[in-house]
Amino acid sequence: MNVVEIINLSFESLKERRLRSSLTILMVVIGEGLLVAVDGSGRGFSDFVTDQFSLISANLLILNPRKPNFKVDYGTIQFIARIEGVSEVVPYIQQAVLATSQGKKENVVIMGLDHSKLPLLYPSISIEAGTFVSNTDTAGILLGNGVAYSSEEGRVFTDVGQTVRLKYTTFEEQRPVTMERTFVVRGVLKPVGGGVIPLDSMAFISKSAADAFFDRGGSFDGIYVLTESPSLNEEVQRRMTRSFGEDFTVTSPKTLVGMIQSINTNIGIFMQIVSFIALVVASVGIVTTLHTSVMERIREIGLLKALGFKNRLILTLFLNEATIIGTVGGTIGIFFGVGLAQFISVFFGKAWSLGGLLRVSIIPVFSFDNFVSTLILCVFLSMASGLYPAWKASKLDPVISLRHE
Repeated sequence: MNVVEIINLSFESLKERRLRSSLTILMVVIGEGLLVAVDGSGRGFSDFVTDQFSLISANLLILNPRKPNFKVDYGTIQFIARIEGVSEVVPYIQQAVLATSQGKKENVVIMGLDHSKLPLLYPSISIEAGTFVSNTDTAGILLGNGVAYSSEEGRVFTDVGQTVRLKYTTFEEQRPVTMERTFVVRGVLKPVGGGVIPLDSMAFISKSAADAFFDRGGSFDGIYVLTESPSLNEEVQRRMTRSFGEDFTVTSPKTLVGMIQSINTNIGIFMQIVSFIALVVASVGIVTTLHTSVMERIREIGLLKALGFKNRLILTLFLNEATIIGTVGGTIGIFFGVGLAQFISVFFGKAWSLGGLLRVSIIPVFSFDNFVSTLILCVFLSMASGLYPAWKASKLDPVISLRHE
């Protein structure tokens, strides 16, 4: 009997038990699909994080006070500016507000800082229309592209020369107080992409305007520190940590990328373990399916042996059934995994939108090598699962099998 005949016999045996075979293949599809989806989504998230932090200058450190009552003032800024290795110190004020223009509303993160330093902080930033806001301009505002030209209604939110009314709520003596102020749009930034660093969903005003509108009293929410070279980041970070102790947290793009990538790796390993367990469960299903098939076909096996089928050929027939289940399930599982990863990308993009303040766009990344390796793993586990039922079938006594009722 040649290979083609053996494959045809195996297919016919599976077709006779379509429901059971289909359910077993479905289990394999789910397990294989999870492995593919987890790998593709993990690679996509890794690329997304790297791309996001490439928007920030490589020689940038970000300082944020640990304690709410710690005041970041001009004295702090002057002290940091004198630290060896520091080239620029850019304090900032940050506040989430509700922006209204022409009857439309947007949730926007407002940042007050020196606009002449923006290209240093974010090298990819540039003006699409209008100009940056000067330090003496207390009524101008610079909008991210996603704020100006996108809105929930799908229309232009506002443009250069038009006015935007900002509103936020604060508390005075435990009573909520709404603060409002109107700004004139001086410029709109070119789109740079938004996500972990949502530049397109942000707007920028001068330090003096932010200090007055948000009532900071000359204090700041944090400080951007530019070092003379990316190679000096760690040394400058150590010097600032020694100077301020526990008063500040000092982070750099490299540190943040490493931390997020580490978390992503650990989550990915956990999800791969879960996916592998699902594949193992599918393997148990293959054992059950083939074992039941052997029990149902004892007389058939006895007849085949009586016709001259050797033990090795009987073993091959049942192993081939397991191989077909693994190959078909694994192949379909690859397509299922690709689709599942795309669904995860869309779902998390919407789930992490956070009212427009944070937009996440993770594009799954797949590799042919990964498809091949997961398919081989799937087929191997299927063959291993079918080994015992196939061996049991090959060892049946033909005389006893023919007498089986």
